[in-house]
Amino acid sequence: MAAYAAWQRYGAAIVVGVAIACMGVIAIAFLVPEQLFDSTFGLIIFFAAVVLMVACAIIANIYDLRAMLADTFS
Repeated sequence: MAAYAAWQRYGAAIVVGVAIACMGVIAIAFLVPEQLFDSTFGLIIFFAAVVLMVACAIIANIYDLRAMLADTFS
């Protein structure tokens, strides 16, 4: 079991929180697309959520956040 610094654990939790928020926006786009894509703001929010979700996935794979969170909370 590796010892992780506190800022690494907080960073991992923030990445997971951002990914969950992005997942919610993307899910709303599938549930009510006519309302989300009706405005330019909704379209920008959707594409920003997709880009942030991809960034979270890349960060999670680079820093092995799954193992970090498993060691921290188990």
